This record gives sequence, structure tokens and C-alpha cells, in this order.
Amino acid sequence: MNDTLAVIKPEYCIELERTYAFPIEAVWKALTFSNEISDWMGYEASLEQRIGGRIFVDFKSEGSMEGIVCEWEPYKVFAHTWNLSVVKWELQPDGESTHLRFTNSHAIPEIVVGFAAGWHAFIDHLGPHLAGDSVADRFDELMSVYENRYDQLSVACDS
Repeated sequence: MNDTLAVIKPEYCIELERTYAFPIEAVWKALTFSNEISDWMGYEASLEQRIGGRIFVDFKSEGSMEGIVCEWEPYKVFAHTWNLSVVKWELQPDGESTHLRFTNSHAIPEIVVGFAAGWHAFIDHLGPHLAGDSVADRFDELMSVYENRYDQLSVACDS
């Protein structure tokens, strides 16, 4: 038998937490209504609000990303596939505010730094969006920070 063994690579998880001075209903709406997602992400998005529903974001010249909703519990949790990974948005009331716990699990090393910078930049837009404001995009700055901090991940991929 001349079969080669499977290559096993590590998977990574991105975690971000934020607290917003807005009720859970407002944060949930921003995360799950297509027009709201489009506004804070800055790209055309659509979401079918149900398990098995489709999420789609058109990143224009950078391509698009499509996934399937795999967890849906209104005002608590919303998860969907994203490329080969899984994105999860968990909300908890925190007094009159809302605590968001974001995870992007099962990210492969080759993309984890870009995903971390991208999600961080997108989530930076969520708070100002909730307040009726906007902020400049920081993706390039964050990409540099994440690349410098996690440059060893690319070394691990090449081994």
C-alpha cells in the first residue's frame, strides 16, 4: 500500500468581546437584519433569519462570502458558517447594556490573521452604528498589528 497519511493542521479561534450601552433588542437587530448588517459592515449583505438560512456578504472586488445559519436563538445567539469556519454572535444583557461575545472558530492558520483583523475592524463599526455614527475603517492598521503579533502562525503553517 502506497497511501500517504492525512495532513493534520491546527485550527484557531478568534474571540472578541464588547459591551454596548444599548438594549439587547437594538444589538440583535444590528446583527441580524440585512440592511443593518450592510450599514455597519459597509458591504451589501443579506441574511435569512432561520436555521438553514443563507448569509451572504458581497465584498465587491475582494469577492464574496456565503454561509449557512447553524444556530438561531433570538436575542441570545446567532451562528453561521463562514468560509470553512464558524462565526458565533452571543448576546447577554448587562444591566441596560448588552455584552457581545464573538467567536470565529475552526479558522485555519493561513487565514486566521486576516480574519482577526477583518472581524476586529467590522466590530469596531458596530458600536458607532448603534449610536447613529460611523468611524473610519482600521483594517489596514489592524492587519499590521495582527501580522506583527502573530507572525509565528505562518511559520507553524509552513512546517
